[in-house]
Amino acid sequence: MKRFVLPILLAALPLAAADAGEEALIGQALHSAVAGKTVYISTPMGEVPIRYAANGQVSGRTELALLDGETTTKDSGRWWVAESKLCVRWNRWMSGETHCFTMKRLSPTEVQWRRDDGKSGRARLG
Repeated sequence: MKRFVLPILLAALPLAAADAGEEALIGQALHSAVAGKTVYISTPMGEVPIRYAANGQVSGRTELALLDGETTTKDSGRWWVAESKLCVRWNRWMSGETHCFTMKRLSPTEVQWRRDDGKSGRARLG
């Protein structure tokens, strides 16, 4: 089965320059955009909600994880901002590896993200 859902689950990416009307999120602006919020990752099969607690904990729960080859529908881990990137390390999802992403704001509630490995997508900030 093609893996597409959880690779889309967070870890931001470096963007060279924001297009007109788009704001690259870095440092404190990136931290503020996700801390204490739920980020809804858009996938072809629906949204995947990821909760970024202000204390650095991250948690997610979705039935889509099973379709992506994961063995559990929920997981938790840690998140942090490293310069211009949002980094996430799940306990089980995504093989427990650290993934980092860059993000740019498309609107007050929508962002474009790009992971270090080139995967990219959109998410809604809730």
